[in-house]
Amino acid sequence: MKKIIGLCLLICCLAFTAFAKDKTEKVSKEDCKPTATMTVEEMEQHWLQEDTAKDLLYVKLKDDKVEAYEGLAGSRSLRKQLILQLPTTEMLRLYTTNKAAYEQMARMLSDYEEDNYNFNGYKVITDTDNPKKLENGNKVYRFWFMKIKKEKAGRRGVNFPIGIGIGIGGGHHHGPWIGVGL
Repeated sequence: MKKIIGLCLLICCLAFTAFAKDKTEKVSKEDCKPTATMTVEEMEQHWLQEDTAKDLLYVKLKDDKVEAYEGLAGSRSLRKQLILQLPTTEMLRLYTTNKAAYEQMARMLSDYEEDNYNFNGYKVITDTDNPKKLENGNKVYRFWFMKIKKEKAGRRGVNFPIGIGIGIGGGHHHGPWIGVGL
């Protein structure tokens, strides 16, 4: 009887883990595509017409190009994929009227920065600006981040800078000396 109960418990556990695996989120590059590409002026017009409940994140890239992404507030995997696919060594400005999207994205970026996390070979630097109040009463949450390529440590584990030093000195017991060091 104990063997049958144990076997039933094992089957239930395996069924539960299989169900839980199906519920986990799988996000690829194809899932994290911009819903729209626009200029800065068009983005500002969207802010005036936009409902604050709409989960849109605007990413300002080089010059006047802005990409809009949807559904980031509830999906950590989607936020991570977005951070991975955005360009490096360039300051990226992020804007949203949705407070939940702002809080989740800002928290994730600041966690990566505080932990000095090696994020796929990059170091993340981030900061937030004060929200901008619009004419229609909406707030635009503004923040930025940057990915910088991390340098790999040398073979000894630490990179030592090479320098040359020249010293002249003397001592009571050792006499005068001249030295050159690397």
